[in-house]
This record gives sequence, structure tokens and C-alpha cells, in this order.
Amino acid sequence: MKKFMKSKLTVLTVFTLFCLPVWSEVKVVLTAHKIVKTNGTEQSVPGDKAKPGDVIEYVATYRNIDTKPATNVTATLPIPRGMEYIPNTASPESLMASTDDEHYAVVPLKRMVKDANGKAVEELVPYSEYRSLRWQLGAMPGGTTRDVKARMKVRTGSK
Repeated sequence: MKKFMKSKLTVLTVFTLFCLPVWSEVKVVLTAHKIVKTNGTEQSVPGDKAKPGDVIEYVATYRNIDTKPATNVTATLPIPRGMEYIPNTASPESLMASTDDEHYAVVPLKRMVKDANGKAVEELVPYSEYRSLRWQLGAMPGGTTRDVKARMKVRTGSK
């Protein structure tokens, strides 16, 4: 057992010494603001209190705090319980979504169901079933920042 643990420790040490220095560190900050219309103009106000029907805009800021580029950066924005993604509000526009936080596909999500005759037909997944959104940001040079954002509506019956 000691020999096995020593061997694992050696592998971990070698991995840490040789692989970690090539990884860049990307920090994420998530903000939420309520979107209200005043005299026909949209305004962003603090989003700490919301009621059913209110629109909240979530912005996740990804920042590569290293001098080295970060590669294959993937941004994921969870959809909080009681919220529903509002279509066509995401930026960047090319996004994927998931209903289980594991399997992602291009928006709008579709699924196969059986109709009344037992025939398989494709239908759109309701936005209320989306659990998270994802963007492939790709490479981020050192010191750069990228935002991803989307708007959600507080569903009726949510607390």
C-alpha cells in the first residue's frame, strides 16, 4: 500500500510541476441586474429583489488574469430555480443549453416525442426546462476579459 501511495504521489508531483505552469487562470464574476422600462427606456437596477414577471439580466465576466493565453475556455451560466431563459437575449448569440447540466446542444433545444398515433415527432423543448446556458469562448489571450449574458424572467409561482 505504501509503495502504491508513493507511486501516486510521484505521478501527481510530476504532473503538477510540468503541467500546471502551462495553464492560465481564468476568474469569473457573476452579476445580476433587474431590467425595468422607464418612459420606454430600459434601465438596469439592482437585482437583489424580484417578483414574478420581473426580468433579470445575468452577466458572467471571464477574465484571464495570467499573461499566458487560456485555451478552450467554456463559459457556463446556470439558470436559477424559478427562472426562465428569455429567448434571443443571450450574448454572444451562438450558445448551447442543457436541461440536465450535463448534455448540451445548440439553442433552440429539440427532442423526439411520440404523437397520438405513436409516430416519433420532433418538438421544441420549452425554455422553462432549460437549466444552464453554455458558450465556447475558445482562446483568451493573457489579460483579456469576455462577457457572456442572458436575460431570465422570474416565473409565476416562484418565491
